Amino acid sequence: MGITIIRAPFVGQVFTLGKPGKVLQPGIHWVSPIISSVVRISTALQTQEVDIDVITKGGTPTSIKVGYTARVMNATQALVNVENAFQTLRVSVISVVSGSANSYTIDQLAEYKSQIAQSAAQELQELSKVNGWGLGSFQIAIGDPSMTDELKTILMREEAVKRENAANVEKAKNQLEVAKQLANVASILEDNPFARELLRLQMISDMGSGGKVIVVDSESKGAAFLEHS
Repeated sequence: MGITIIRAPFVGQVFTLGKPGKVLQPGIHWVSPIISSVVRISTALQTQEVDIDVITKGGTPTSIKVGYTARVMNATQALVNVENAFQTLRVSVISVVSGSANSYTIDQLAEYKSQIAQSAAQELQELSKVNGWGLGSFQIAIGDPSMTDELKTILMREEAVKRENAANVEKAKNQLEVAKQLANVASILEDNPFARELLRLQMISDMGSGGKVIVVDSESKGAAFLEHS
């Protein structure tokens, strides 16, 4: 009979001979069944979420969970300009959020997630306006960055290698410092016979608990052994 009932939160978009016409609000309407059809679309606020893989500043791969909400504000645009408004929104959320997140380190990503979310919501609002998605009331929420167990293991290994390398560098520095000190002592002994004699006497004194000391005379061909018990 051409009677069409629209129930909230849906509205009805009338298409006459394939062209979009008026939008029917909730209620009872008469639409010509011969030349017109009605497509219903919800105007309720819809909430969805998506996991986004991100390569943060510094090259750390991570994942963040993003929740987003939006509603149909213009039924004609949502049905005519895009094939699926919310699928278009999903793809855009991934693109916008990952693009912003790439500019932050993993620590900054957790610290500035609210600012990133607010900026993303504003950008999506502008994209919807420019491209005619028919969507609005955007809200974005971003969770803390997370890593897979495999990635955590890799990063732990890298951190262990870094600590080992740092320890080796510190050890090499200490060895170099000791070598410099020994070279300095050797230089002093070479130029000062009195200092050499003091060192010999000190070595003999240190043998109080018993032991053996090898004294090498640079001017002789062999070594002298001093023993004290």
